[in-house]
Amino acid sequence: MFFAHLYTPIGFIKLSFDKKFVLLKIAKSTPPKDSKSEEYPNSVKFLIESIENYFTGRLLKIEYPVNLKGLSKFDRKVLDFIMKIPYGKTVTYKFIAEELHTSPRAIGQALHRNPFPLIIPCHRIVKSDGTLGGYSLGLEAKKWLLEHERTILYKLLSHKILPFYGY
Repeated sequence: MFFAHLYTPIGFIKLSFDKKFVLLKIAKSTPPKDSKSEEYPNSVKFLIESIENYFTGRLLKIEYPVNLKGLSKFDRKVLDFIMKIPYGKTVTYKFIAEELHTSPRAIGQALHRNPFPLIIPCHRIVKSDGTLGGYSLGLEAKKWLLEHERTILYKLLSHKILPFYGY
C-alpha cells in the first residue's frame, strides 16, 4: 500500500493506493510526522493536482481510477447515482431513496461507506429539512464544500463561462 498526504482547505487528507496506484480510500488525516517532500508517481501527482484544482475552483469534477471491489452491489448503485449529481447542486437522502426504491437510512449508510468522498461527491446529499446530515470528512468540511461549489458555480454562471443548466 502507498499513501500520500495533502493539506486542503478542509484539513489534511490521506490518499491510500494499491500497488498499481489505484485509489483505495480518501480519509481525514493529521499532518504527517515526517514533513520531508515526497516524490510521487505521475498518476498520484495527477490526482493531487486535480484535488488542488478542485479546491481552487479550476476543476469541477475529480476523475481518477478507484477500487470499488469491497463494496456491495447496493452501495455501488447508490454511489453511481451520486456521481450524476451536478456540481453545486444538492439533493436529499429521501429523493435518492425514492429513485432507488429504498429508505433514506439505507442511502445514508451506503454513503457512510463511500471510500472516495471527494471523487464520489456525497457531500451534495442533505436531509429533507435542509440540514447537512453526516459526512465522513466531517460536517464542517461538508459545509465548506457546499459553500465552495455554490460560490464557484455562481461565479462561472454570472460570467457566462458555463452554459446555464437550470441550477
